[in-house]
Amino acid sequence: MTDQVDTPLERYARILEVLAASPAGMTLTRIAEAAQLQTGAAHRLLNSLCAVDLAARQDGRKTYVFGPRMLRVCHLALTPPSVIALATAGLHELARAHGETAFLAKLTGSEVGSVAMEVPQGGSKAYVQPGRVMPLHAAASAKAIFAFQDPALVDRVLAQPRTKFTPDTKLDESEIRAELRQVQARRFAVCDNELDPGVLSYAVPVIPGNGHVVYAVGICGLSERLRTCPRENLRQSLLKASSNLARKLERVFALD
Repeated sequence: MTDQVDTPLERYARILEVLAASPAGMTLTRIAEAAQLQTGAAHRLLNSLCAVDLAARQDGRKTYVFGPRMLRVCHLALTPPSVIALATAGLHELARAHGETAFLAKLTGSEVGSVAMEVPQGGSKAYVQPGRVMPLHAAASAKAIFAFQDPALVDRVLAQPRTKFTPDTKLDESEIRAELRQVQARRFAVCDNELDPGVLSYAVPVIPGNGHVVYAVGICGLSERLRTCPRENLRQSLLKASSNLARKLERVFALD
């Protein structure tokens, strides 16, 4: 390896490649050896990576793993078609079991948008159009995702003007924040006539082993129809679907 190639950026890249191949974590000595670095140099580089959350030292252990920022990059790099392939079976089962539209939403930047849906056979069903942006203050999927985001991101989104879509849309910031705290506690979000008149939707976050939420799984339908199904039954079905999808995502990136 020449001095021209062995730049600081290239050494950072080697360390990240080593961490990617060892999701369970590696010691400083092993990282230095695998990345072909002196131990002191590897330590300095790891400290810099940890400072910006690209790497992290595991609690109570002398090993390093991907940091939350790097894990976020990995999740965002998984393209929607790939995620859809992983989520389709779960969405289909939700739609079949409850006779309503099941959907998957994703956080991209500071916006949550629907990326997939499964509509049950027969009948006229309310559904979520793929590509539609879901507002934080009025959509179950956005609430489910933003409840688990960095407070700074939530602050930026709440600083933007909010649209009152229906008479039931919440606009008060303190009320929205209180609801986000409830969603985080129960891992369950509700949109009751807040975005589309007469439409009820529920969503839960997809929480992989690293705890970083990028996706939400939901179900929606006409209020008069969906209200006939016990809310807790729907919550349990959604939690099961989200847990299954989280495990699939973990296997894709070897995050478990």
